[in-house]
Amino acid sequence: MARKRVGNKREKIINAAAKFFGEKGYHNTTTSEIAEAAGVAAGTIYIYFTSKEELIVAVFEEFLGRHMERLQTGVESVDGPIARIRRLMTLGLELMESNPESAKIFLSQLRQSTTMIKTVAKRSSRAYNDIIESVLADGMAKGVFRQMDTTHVASMLFGAYQMTVLEWVASDCSYPLAEKAKELSDFVLVGLACETPKGDQ
Repeated sequence: MARKRVGNKREKIINAAAKFFGEKGYHNTTTSEIAEAAGVAAGTIYIYFTSKEELIVAVFEEFLGRHMERLQTGVESVDGPIARIRRLMTLGLELMESNPESAKIFLSQLRQSTTMIKTVAKRSSRAYNDIIESVLADGMAKGVFRQMDTTHVASMLFGAYQMTVLEWVASDCSYPLAEKAKELSDFVLVGLACETPKGDQ
C-alpha cells in the first residue's frame, strides 16, 4: 500500500508541474506552487526529484513515452502507407490537443530550457522521425511514394507537424487542432506522391 501512495504523489507532482510549466514557463514556475497544487509539502518534491530541472525532464519523458507508444500502435493499426500517413498526422494532433500543457512546454519553452531538457526533446524528435521513416520506406517499397532520402524527408514532415502545433499554441489553443489533420495530411501526401508535379514535366 505504501508504494501505491508514493507513486500517486509522484504522479500528482508531475501533473501539477506540467500544468504550471505549460502555463507560466519553466523559469517562471516555483517548486513551492507545484507542491501546493499537488497537495504535498514543498520538501516532498525533493524526495522524488533532485532539482526542478529533473522534474521537467520527468514531465517530458512521462508524456513522450505515452505519446510515442500510442503513435506507433496507431500507425500499425491501419494498412497501407497513405492510410498510415493520415493516421500518423491525425493521432499526433489529437494527442497534442488533448494535452495542451505538454504541447506548450515542448514548443514554447524549449528555446529557453537547459541542455538536459533539449537532449530529451531531441530524443523524442528522433523517435517520431523513426516512425515516419518506416512509413516512408514502406511506401517507397510498394511504389506508392516516390524515391527519396527518408531521413531528410522525415525531418521535413516532422517540421510541418511541429509548425501546425506551434500555430495552435500561438493562438492560445483557441481552435480544434485535430481538425487540421486532413489538410496537413493532404499537403504531405502531395509531396510524397510518385507523380511528378506538372510544372516539372
